Amino acid sequence: MPKRKELKNAGLLRALAHSGTDSPAAWLAHNALDNATVEWLDVRGLAPYAFHRLSELRLIDRAAAEPRTGLGLAYCVELGQALAREQQLQRILVALAVAEITPILFKGAVLAYTAYSAPACRPMGDLDLWLTAEEMPRGKAALEALGYRQKIDQTRPPAFQERRLGNIKMIGAHPGDILVELHWSAFPGVWLNRAAAVDHAAIRARAVPVTVAGRPVLTPALEDAIIQLAVHLAVSHQMAAPGVRGLLDVALLARTQPVDWVGLADRAQAWRVGTAVWLVLQLTSELGWLTEAAPAVARLRPDPVRRYLLARLVNAGSMLAMRDISRGPLRYALFLLLVDRNRDVAAIVARAVWPERDWLIARYGRAGLGVRLRHLSGAVRGRF
Repeated sequence: MPKRKELKNAGLLRALAHSGTDSPAAWLAHNALDNATVEWLDVRGLAPYAFHRLSELRLIDRAAAEPRTGLGLAYCVELGQALAREQQLQRILVALAVAEITPILFKGAVLAYTAYSAPACRPMGDLDLWLTAEEMPRGKAALEALGYRQKIDQTRPPAFQERRLGNIKMIGAHPGDILVELHWSAFPGVWLNRAAAVDHAAIRARAVPVTVAGRPVLTPALEDAIIQLAVHLAVSHQMAAPGVRGLLDVALLARTQPVDWVGLADRAQAWRVGTAVWLVLQLTSELGWLTEAAPAVARLRPDPVRRYLLARLVNAGSMLAMRDISRGPLRYALFLLLVDRNRDVAAIVARAVWPERDWLIARYGRAGLGVRLRHLSGAVRGRF
């Protein structure tokens, strides 16, 4: 069960996420926006959003009697960073346009301009752009012409990243530039490659034009974007950071326009990511931030045993308290519980300890017996 303090703070976010002034005003009438609450918001990357929403709703004067200086300071700091990010994003989009590339922006890079009322409300650590395989060399060259250089992770070399539909990481030359990731897909990773069946071509075909930082780009259609955010939080981050902010992303994005919740659920099931999407929507609904998602939650609900086991790993209380299982062995239990089809679990475990030959070549550069034994030794110790 969430602690009383956690529930109080979740109530503030629920109030701010809904339109109108009545709910936030009612929260402020019964609760203090004290230092503990400000710190709770700040640690979760939510202080800029809370400050802007209170100002937007003309409630900040009422909150001024409380010690809230950290809230305003967090917004001012993020405002400066948001302006720097916007300038960086404009440079990138102009360079890509010259290369005849219109990228698909997703996650924070587009949420800041569409789901949130101001870019400074949505902190982020990187910019995510999805290019086609044909566009990728030209996109990389366009960024290199701006002074970017590729950052190569030896544990995930470029050939491995391309195989798992991962990304190319580009580091900027300007002070304050954040990491840029050029993606082969918005649904990367080994888990998705083995457990799911995402229709990448259909997502690209449904992508809609929007204007971000004054430039034309594409973004996934609403239902696709919600599924992507849910899968990214559940699978890529094992419900850890961005944690609660990830749930808020989903809630705010879903309120930008009407959502076909039944169609979304059917699509998630067809892509075999239904359990992951259910987990995120169920928690967001349980916190009162997105009760409108009830049709999808009901349609995607897994069996009672799976629900019980998932709740032991992740629940509203653990999310609000920032419990992190992404660095320990429990993350593997979560990976398996999120697999939609039971018959896929054994295959995933088998391939995790004994991968295909071309997978080994992409990961290690070769595929002899010694490499297999090395990989197997790491797998036995939980290093997949």
